[in-house]
Amino acid sequence: KYLDDQGYLFFAPIGGVDAHLVPGQRVTVHTSGGPVPGVVGKRPIHQIEPKDRDKVVPFKSQFIDIGCTDKEEAARLVSIGDPVTFSVGVERLQGSRLTSRALDDKMGAFIVAQVLREVRRTNNLSVDLYGVSTVQEEVGLRGGATSAYGVQPDIGIAVEVGFASDYPGADHKDLGEIQLGKGPIIARGPNINPVLFDLLMATAKEEEIPCQVMGIPRATGTDANVMQLVHGGVATALISIPLRYMHTPVEVLDWADLEGAVKLLSALCNRITASHSFVPN
Repeated sequence: KYLDDQGYLFFAPIGGVDAHLVPGQRVTVHTSGGPVPGVVGKRPIHQIEPKDRDKVVPFKSQFIDIGCTDKEEAARLVSIGDPVTFSVGVERLQGSRLTSRALDDKMGAFIVAQVLREVRRTNNLSVDLYGVSTVQEEVGLRGGATSAYGVQPDIGIAVEVGFASDYPGADHKDLGEIQLGKGPIIARGPNINPVLFDLLMATAKEEEIPCQVMGIPRATGTDANVMQLVHGGVATALISIPLRYMHTPVEVLDWADLEGAVKLLSALCNRITASHSFVPN
């Protein structure tokens, strides 16, 4: 947003970023000339009064140091509006679990691609199938809205991540009991077509795919929101991968849940026919 005279970069978050997490992180500024490494500055704890150490530093007071000595040098490297990401990648943990930034929602796009590969391999489709990797979900579901409007589907399935509740301090009364490694989450609520929900559950049972159900008594906050409202209405579902520590640089998931989601969605696509009605009784 702003370069000061000393070459520091001031910025604002895109989407839901926790201001607690950002100071002291390595970041990458993505510029037209290529990536520029930087760090988000942080006052040493020795220089912070004890009463202030637990306070959140607001985004408007945070800054990025890319090592420049003045504004002119910084301006040769970066421009107003360049996006910034955390500089962390994928790392395997124990068993089939891994950690990374932005698993929300790269994993949704990955699952969609894998489903397309699988249904092409089995060659049992009797309906048209579109796989879409949407953009700007975090700032208004924009890609989901334009894509659904263009495709005009009869059925729309959002593939997402969902809140796991299997870590210390998680509130099961609020989040439900959702665990890593226990299968993909099938959402249920007013954003979800009940006939499509029942078909997903039946498919999971017949294919012996472990799954979990999450009740969502409102709009889901995913592309399923906008898909449901396109044209005369779309039968909508939401499949999610359990995810710990959402919207942090250290999101954690279990690869087995991804494999379950691919298997479930592939089996569902192969069993839907043009004669299926998704009008609830």
